[in-house]
Amino acid sequence: MNNNEKSLIGQSPASRGSGARGGAGLESASMDPYGKREVLDCFGRHLRRHGDAPQAVRWTEKGQRARYEAFLALCGDLAGKSLLDFGCGKGDLYGFLRDRGVACSFTGVDIHPDLIALARSKHPGAEFLARDIEEEPLGRTFDVVVACGVFNLRAGGIQETVEAVLPLLFGSAREALHANFLSARAPRHDVELHYVDPAWLLDFARERLSPGAVVREDLVPDDVFLSVQRS
Repeated sequence: MNNNEKSLIGQSPASRGSGARGGAGLESASMDPYGKREVLDCFGRHLRRHGDAPQAVRWTEKGQRARYEAFLALCGDLAGKSLLDFGCGKGDLYGFLRDRGVACSFTGVDIHPDLIALARSKHPGAEFLARDIEEEPLGRTFDVVVACGVFNLRAGGIQETVEAVLPLLFGSAREALHANFLSARAPRHDVELHYVDPAWLLDFARERLSPGAVVREDLVPDDVFLSVQRS
């Protein structure tokens, strides 16, 4: 990650579909140890450099806001519901929801302890856990589970991690899972980032999660959003 600015969402068309937000919330047994360390180190450097700013989790303010708006539209009315933000980083989604008057029971999970410490200091009204859910399962379910930008960093074993973690997340959702990815159909790709083919994602989700899974490519340029509802 020698050029940490080139992979921030909301900049040039060459890089606006970037960002690997949420620290290492995605780490699973499928990610090789070097890939896992790469992710942890990457977000540690960005946090030290940028502090409490969207760039600390590899977003721009514009790109982060666009994706949060899209997730809010997909989730619908969250009032009184429980929400798990997987790969929550420093808790920015909670701040976004609070500022819009969304009253839900919010739990954020991320593997990076420094990001979780910052989230706890900023948002005492929410629950934040530093945890690798593959090694230490949460042991409970939530009405809605979201994963925003968690699978965007190209690290060793990332594709295997996507395939391992999505079923875990859906298993934690009583009503719905919503996740986004960088689309392989984006006109330009950044070598530091991981892109997912929307057709593959739909096939995988319908086979492994639910036949009713849907993908949308009309919410944020160069992103693909997966929504899986419980029947």
